Amino acid sequence: MEIAIIGAGPVGSYAGYLLAKTGHKVSIYEKKSTIGLPIQCTGLLTADFEQFNLPLEPFLVNTFSKLEINSPKGHKQELKQKEYLVCRKKFDQYLASLAASAGAKIYLNHAFLRKEGQQMVIKDSKKGKEVLVKPDLIIAADGPLSETAKAFGLYHPLRKNYLGIQAVVEGTFEQEKYYTYFGEHTCPGMWAWVVPESSTRARVGLFSLKEPRNYFNRWLKINHFKLIEMQAGLVPQYHPQQKVKKGNCYLLGDAAGFVKASTLGGIIPGMKQAEILVDCLNHGKTYEKELRPLVRKLKLHLTVRKILTKFSDQDWDRLIAYVAQPKVQAVFEKYTRENPVPLLIWALLKEPRFLYFGKYLI
Repeated sequence: MEIAIIGAGPVGSYAGYLLAKTGHKVSIYEKKSTIGLPIQCTGLLTADFEQFNLPLEPFLVNTFSKLEINSPKGHKQELKQKEYLVCRKKFDQYLASLAASAGAKIYLNHAFLRKEGQQMVIKDSKKGKEVLVKPDLIIAADGPLSETAKAFGLYHPLRKNYLGIQAVVEGTFEQEKYYTYFGEHTCPGMWAWVVPESSTRARVGLFSLKEPRNYFNRWLKINHFKLIEMQAGLVPQYHPQQKVKKGNCYLLGDAAGFVKASTLGGIIPGMKQAEILVDCLNHGKTYEKELRPLVRKLKLHLTVRKILTKFSDQDWDRLIAYVAQPKVQAVFEKYTRENPVPLLIWALLKEPRFLYFGKYLI
């Protein structure tokens, strides 16, 4: 089968790798001249990333053993968490190299322009010409504002994107621990983070439901961080009515909105979605049916996000106080945020007062 993938980000390249190594003719079109740039993601991965059996060495920056949660009133709670920090440029380029080594052809400076009947029009910006492509199957992996999804009538009009602001800064940091912060004064409705690359360098950033740039600039100033590099990017929130297939076009990753709404992390669910799609194509399985377990997780993440968005500062303090109990802390240390079902069930069994936050579902 001849397959065209739009976008050489991690999910598009991973899908290209899986498809090419199973015998498909794969072409990956990337509008940028350099894969992985500009960086628009922190690059924090839970230990669940190990399920893909990929070596970490080519792109690993740091490994964490602890997470510190900071409440609006300054209360701190430390949890044992194994997580990885990767260089997104090296990570994206590694996955692209896997795809290329499996036989996929990667075309840089090639952007999707429009759909014409059964053909796609790709703009080769380096040569300044348009190229007509007519593959058997099209995979849109071109990000949260996917032009491919829009052209194929797949982009849901009620989709929502968040703007994340991040910077690389100098300072003094505890290298084996990363930090999260909550509260109306810092990041209304969302959260902020400090993720150390080393003891002297970190990636700091935030999401906010209002004026994210203003809140970020203020947060930088308050913490006296020495700015090295600014980064920003859009992250989609999962929408349960977003369709992921129409005709011979499939959406993957951010283009499909397959992002955990609770934390806005999309690499692991996007790569898992790619595995499911490739398995379905290779073995004649029903894609929508095979996606159901992943979709259920994403819907639960969305429910958690709807609750957290309504939290007051007092709610955050209450939540962190519950988590601080040894019996609850053990639950949060056992289950990662990738799979919220056992995490939430066991947390409620250990501490029924978590039901207090269910009022925000009404």
